[in-house]
Amino acid sequence: MKKVVGTYLRSFVLILLGTSLSALAYTQLIIPNRMLSGGVGGLSLLINRLTGWPTGILVLLINIPILILGYRKIGGKFIGLTIMAVLSFSLLLDLFPTAITVNDQLLAAVFGGALNGLGLALVLKAGGSTGGTDVIGVILNRRYSLSMGEVMLAFNGLIVAASALIFDLTSALYTLITMFVTSRAVDALQHTRDRKTALIITEESDKIAAAIHEELHRGVTFLQGEGAYQHGQRKVIMCVLTRFEIAQLKEIVLREDPQAFMTISDTNEVIGRFQGYSPFKRIIGQ
Repeated sequence: MKKVVGTYLRSFVLILLGTSLSALAYTQLIIPNRMLSGGVGGLSLLINRLTGWPTGILVLLINIPILILGYRKIGGKFIGLTIMAVLSFSLLLDLFPTAITVNDQLLAAVFGGALNGLGLALVLKAGGSTGGTDVIGVILNRRYSLSMGEVMLAFNGLIVAASALIFDLTSALYTLITMFVTSRAVDALQHTRDRKTALIITEESDKIAAAIHEELHRGVTFLQGEGAYQHGQRKVIMCVLTRFEIAQLKEIVLREDPQAFMTISDTNEVIGRFQGYSPFKRIIGQ
């Protein structure tokens, strides 16, 4: 019980810290310098410029139907943490006063994107996301085989085009810089590659393998290992998964065997059957 409470408390702290940093990036750097951003946040800023409605409320309103649809299609812990992140980000976005801290648009684009990327990375580390295109991406992938990257590229492209039409081309180009820096910051602070290979040496190989299959919907392979000192025979679990699933894998392993030894390495290429995308796994059947 204490371990479960500690896990959720850690996730809550990371989400609160991450959404605070993202909200500061918007209110102190992005919004005052007439730039937009990607995803639902960027769309909310665009509507705010046209209507004057509060940005935080717009973020929440746009995300509500997306999260309801995501809960029906995806479900699970990810959506719960995402709802928490969306509520926190929406509240803080309207709570923090908007002020010009940097008058240089280039500096605001670079540091605003970096600060926003840091915030998003912390939310991802907690096991959630800030909603919007992340959830839409996985739903469209399941229905139309579109990758989340394709969905985000199309969505952000529309935002930049709208920025150029409504404001000016210069603001649109600075918006592109913000989006690029945000994505690079998230990659740098998370993991550099989507696919990972985990090797787990444990006394509870069967329990951990079953949990990985049930909770992550990933297959595992047992390798036969022998200790060099005591020459004991032991099953070694090998599992290939995405970077979004690493945090949940650690939880499973430590829950079943706190004494387990695990290594996680980058995997450049996977040949064969592998769903190399999606942090969004349903708790109940696929």
